[in-house]
Amino acid sequence: SFVNSQEWTLSRSVPELKVGIVGNLSSGKSALVHRYLTGTYVQEESPEGGRFKKEIVVDGQSYLLLIRDEGGPPELQFAAWVDAVVFVFSLEDEISFQTVYNYYLRLCSYRNTAEVPMVLVGTQDAISATNPRVIDDSRARKLSNDLKRCTYYETCATYGLNVERVFQDVAQKVVALRKKQQLSIGPCKSLPNSPSHSSVSAASIPSVHINQATNGGGAFSDYSSSVPSTPSISQRELRIETIAASNTPTPIRKQSKRRSNIF
Repeated sequence: SFVNSQEWTLSRSVPELKVGIVGNLSSGKSALVHRYLTGTYVQEESPEGGRFKKEIVVDGQSYLLLIRDEGGPPELQFAAWVDAVVFVFSLEDEISFQTVYNYYLRLCSYRNTAEVPMVLVGTQDAISATNPRVIDDSRARKLSNDLKRCTYYETCATYGLNVERVFQDVAQKVVALRKKQQLSIGPCKSLPNSPSHSSVSAASIPSVHINQATNGGGAFSDYSSSVPSTPSISQRELRIETIAASNTPTPIRKQSKRRSNIF
């Protein structure tokens, strides 16, 4: 198993992108994965599926792309594992086409598909004089709309048509979604309402923000725009307050309450 290999262990420091490939045994999904990983064409479909890895670059950042070729319909463990899903069918096989939507509904029962980027792939490799194309472009694109308007590609593992684009696109979608999620949960938190909070050093910023920046969240946001404005008090006003305070028999010094830096 590649999971226990030395290469896998050494690559753990690289951010992971987990992509699941689903389709029935007539879909051509195994040939699609094999072509992407090796650059060669293998006609046989793997009934048990497989797990593979490849290091890729997205937006200048290295990622470890984990590919899980599922041997059957998506189950709960698969649905919880994936960052994205590629649905595959053969353009000459009606049953494989119908299977895609059934697998999609099954995935929906386990996972909120709004947080799972998807790509639909129609393979051309099995088309021949004896196996003509039966799924036209309009039906395929209607299915892609039904699958929450996911991107649709026609591929040919025999010649490599669009194979690289499928995996690069799905990886890009995962990275983009992560950046969007990080932006939505990061800078929106307000800072403590304390006079000295503007001088907080970078070392005291929680490590979660540093991790987000290294995982594609970008540089730290400029929090100065969200800092509460402090009213300016003149020296004359300060003297008046000081005199008033000196006339108080038992002065009480109130300490400003500071909230902890919890983001």
